[in-house]
Amino acid sequence: MFSVSPAFSQEIGTKISKEDTVCQVSIPVETEIPEEPLIRCEPVPLLYTNNAITASIGAANMYDTYLSPLEYKGFSIQLMYEQMRRTTWFDYRFYKQQVFQLDFAKGDNPAKNATEYWGLFNYRIGGHYMLYTTDKFRLGAGGLWDINAGVLYNERNGNNPATARGYSNLNLSATASYKFSWGAIRWQMDTPFVGILFSPKYGQSYYEISLGNSVGLVNFASFHNQRALRNYITADIPLGQYIIRVGYMGSWVQTKVHDIQTHHYTNSFVIGFPIEGVKQPRKKTRNQYWDGY
Repeated sequence: MFSVSPAFSQEIGTKISKEDTVCQVSIPVETEIPEEPLIRCEPVPLLYTNNAITASIGAANMYDTYLSPLEYKGFSIQLMYEQMRRTTWFDYRFYKQQVFQLDFAKGDNPAKNATEYWGLFNYRIGGHYMLYTTDKFRLGAGGLWDINAGVLYNERNGNNPATARGYSNLNLSATASYKFSWGAIRWQMDTPFVGILFSPKYGQSYYEISLGNSVGLVNFASFHNQRALRNYITADIPLGQYIIRVGYMGSWVQTKVHDIQTHHYTNSFVIGFPIEGVKQPRKKTRNQYWDGY
């Protein structure tokens, strides 16, 4: 943010920012400094960036018939870095989103005599166009592209103890936020509608795959063989000089490919800390060499 002191310099183009307005101070170099310089103000929205690091912990339900016909239930831990940034696109109505996420889960079978372990890395990038905005409420729709890589390991299996996870999707997304006197809440829901996923055939070992039997490993994914939903609700609450983020994240993923059924469900409590910054939009370059001629 910039300010103007009582003693003006002869620098052309000093900027004064106040809320969402940028003012231009025009002072000719070859003339004396006027007592009341001309100030022209134009409304230019500020480019707010919200960075947040959050941790989530909750319940997990894992199922993969390639490894076992049983469900494994336990706990899930997720670490996430999220960046939300307002852009100049579409007259400042487009908000870019970028997410890095690490998931870990551990679960036992119903007899409590075998354990499965789950690990996944997820990256998402995209954004939302604000369909409706007021001073307190925003409603947006958009899309996200994601890429995922992970593994599910069953400690009981001897021949095929693990199976890989790999998939990438284009997701439909909707978001809404509301500002209260005590803070703000945000809701977001994502669902994939088209993509690709990796899946071996039922009974096909990874040893066979390593020998070159790779037919049918990469599959087209859509609503007919993949259904997923991610529901994310958070509240940002100021506490002294800091802001704390608390909320709920639910993730439900199902697939059915090559007679192999899988699902991975989590319901988690979220806690974290958002940090907000402001970036001024860059102006177009201007050649001032010939000014005054």
